[in-house]
Amino acid sequence: MAIQFLLVVLYMAVTHLAVVLPSDRMALISINLLALIVLLGPLKKREPWAYFGMAALVAMLCLGSGARLAQIVIFLPPIVMNVGLCWLFGHTLVGGRTPLVVRMVRLLHGRDDVPEPVLRYARRVTAVWTGLFLFNAAVCLVLALCATPGGLLLAAGYRPMFTVPVRDWSLFSDIGSNVLVGLMFVAEYTWRRQLFPWQPYRNFFDFLRRAAAIGPALFTDLMR
Repeated sequence: MAIQFLLVVLYMAVTHLAVVLPSDRMALISINLLALIVLLGPLKKREPWAYFGMAALVAMLCLGSGARLAQIVIFLPPIVMNVGLCWLFGHTLVGGRTPLVVRMVRLLHGRDDVPEPVLRYARRVTAVWTGLFLFNAAVCLVLALCATPGGLLLAAGYRPMFTVPVRDWSLFSDIGSNVLVGLMFVAEYTWRRQLFPWQPYRNFFDFLRRAAAIGPALFTDLMR
């Protein structure tokens, strides 16, 4: 977990440098760091395909091939990530499914018979998280399209109706959107403690520990 956190921080820093300088080589390094973050689990399990994929990316980095494409691709991960998280929360609100935060609450409490007020609150929180990730995705997309130099519209040969400095895209995508998520996390926890002080965790850090511990069970539940 510590290695992944350090890689994420390094990825955000390199991405910022890649678009601010701008630097095609930095963009390639950024894409390789992102791939390493994604493949870290399979690499630890010694999956052959993961080693092959990582070797191919490193070869591209050493040869400098695909550098121009990397400068464009670098805009996509924040959009894709936020869209994915929006879907992860949002799709559990429709079709008679159990909202994601409701599933988390039941796992944290270790039982299905959670009080109805808590379940109603958890459903609303699922909707709020969905809205936040949708907002982040939309802002990242608009900034990526209108960024200059090197934004998606300019790269495609179109002049956007308005432009924003590419550093503004990086500041929001790499820092601002994550700050919003962190603030939401803390604010929601604080409000929940006020509404339901009898929660089964002692403090914020105990909550984080328990939330991390239910990760595998939550994933299994979502895959059903």
